[in-house]
Amino acid sequence: MVDDRAGRRRGWAAAAIVAVLGVLVLVAAGCGKSADQKANEAYANSVCNAVGSWETQVKSVASSLSVSSLSKTGLQSKVTQIQSATQTLVKQLKAVPPPSTSEGTTARQQINKLATEVTATVSSVKTAVAQIPSNASATQIASALAPLAPQVTSLASTADSTIKAVENAGGSLSDAFKSTDSCKSLTSSG
Repeated sequence: MVDDRAGRRRGWAAAAIVAVLGVLVLVAAGCGKSADQKANEAYANSVCNAVGSWETQVKSVASSLSVSSLSKTGLQSKVTQIQSATQTLVKQLKAVPPPSTSEGTTARQQINKLATEVTATVSSVKTAVAQIPSNASATQIASALAPLAPQVTSLASTADSTIKAVENAGGSLSDAFKSTDSCKSLTSSG
């Protein structure tokens, strides 16, 4: 009976050792995500969420632009909404640190270029609206809106193009931009 108990203990000890080794093998084999993959996905998710939220706001404001219902004050209000959304976007994009890789550096450059382009476009639109006379007629507002509408509409496509460029760059960060749900929904809707 003593030998039987000792044998069982050795069996349990061996099973425990096998279980621990199994866990170690799984961890060593890379089960789960690496720190780099998590950083890439976090960056992609943050960027795409910020861009997606901003695009929704800009598209909403752009779709509400109509000559018949806008005065200069109304138009300035719409531009202020777009400007505010754009400032929030730029702050969010700058607050997200890219992964510490060459891919992260390249993506950051593209994202910074996007921030610069959309800020410049919004500034240009704001300047054009400021030049509309206070007592502008519907015709004058329509004339002012004609060149502005494509600029506002192009904001979202500029953002989508940037995200697609990061996706097409190759590498693990590119894979994160392709596989993250917030990025997939952004590029599929754009």
